[in-house]
Amino acid sequence: MRVVPDPRCGRETKHDHAEVLVCLVAGFLAGRTTIRRSLKWCGRNLEELRKHIPLKNGIASPSTASRILSGIDEELFALEFMEWAGEIAGTKGTHLAIDGKALRAAMEKVKGSRSPMVMNAMDVATGLVVAQVPLRDKDCEITAIPELLKLLDISGTTVTTDAVGTQTEVMEQILRQEGHFVLMVKGTQPQSYEEITKYLGEMSEDHKKMQKDKDYKPRHPEMQEKYEEVCFHERNRDRMEHRWYSACPESGILTRTQKEWPFIKTVGLARQVRIPLERDPEGNDITPDVETFLAKGSRRCPKPSRNGDTGKDIQETGMVSDMLLTAEEMGMMKRAHWSVENRLHHVLDDSFREDRSPAKKSRNSLALIRKFAYNILRLAMLSGECSEIMTEAMDDFSDTPALMEKYVFSGIKSLY
Repeated sequence: MRVVPDPRCGRETKHDHAEVLVCLVAGFLAGRTTIRRSLKWCGRNLEELRKHIPLKNGIASPSTASRILSGIDEELFALEFMEWAGEIAGTKGTHLAIDGKALRAAMEKVKGSRSPMVMNAMDVATGLVVAQVPLRDKDCEITAIPELLKLLDISGTTVTTDAVGTQTEVMEQILRQEGHFVLMVKGTQPQSYEEITKYLGEMSEDHKKMQKDKDYKPRHPEMQEKYEEVCFHERNRDRMEHRWYSACPESGILTRTQKEWPFIKTVGLARQVRIPLERDPEGNDITPDVETFLAKGSRRCPKPSRNGDTGKDIQETGMVSDMLLTAEEMGMMKRAHWSVENRLHHVLDDSFREDRSPAKKSRNSLALIRKFAYNILRLAMLSGECSEIMTEAMDDFSDTPALMEKYVFSGIKSLY
């Protein structure tokens, strides 16, 4: 924390800025997810904290902490976070999921304004955040992803992003850094999306017909020989989810591979149908099968919505990769990528109340404070020293000084 300079003027200050930042992290770890509540918790635990840091003048006021967070050099603070995270969990040879997240309550209340965003890079295996870059709005993701990648060692790493990151510049940047990618293709790349859904859709139809009739002649015989698909069916919460993943190591499917994307080796398509569970008055399961649902809908969902966006009943998402992957491997990469929503973004909003934070000038620095706390909680979960439920893990840190001492003041050992 002390690497980042104190933003306050040169006059004598009452509270050390690094100590203030540490106190904020400690408070957020203990489940106090606002500046005021965080510092209030530190005040109640002052004697315990003084075993590790001086705090000569006690705990800073919320206004002092806010001034520090608002004036701090955000770029240096982000680099300090990345260096800290990199020492714990390296980014080399892993799977990194990169995705943007809106800070909704921090939006300026003027006409036409958009929610500010931060772009997060998460190590899928551990759930740890390794980097954060602030964005003005969602349109900036395209240019921010290459800049973020430049700050990371991604040699041997597989990078996944949503469709907004499926850009030639992003692909080339990953390859220059000796990494690999699996990127989504949706309506933002209309030509490629239409080609993927057309050709792989036809090959899927032919694949089913060939299983029934050995004499059937497929429409794309050379590509059909390389084509494969897998399917998964599972009950998830209050719905049945049916997923089909298909892949073809034939880059000639896409027009853009001839000039712009010559490095593409595998093209894939993910189809997903979500059917809400239904029961009759006696409690018997009367959930319709896929064919009935697609044709007629269901009582709970009379008109299934079809779109490439997350959350729709019927989804089709294209995929491209510079690696030779099977349909199952490509599908698992796609599913693993979206753990960034469940394990990070949802937790930040639900447990850390990030989407309710009205902080504007300090929003990016405060987002980093949350991620310091989030990573520490994840590390304690991975070691089995606290609950695997985030809010309960916060209670463990609040009630157990030994946890706070080990993970905040004694230094954290690398996972690798």
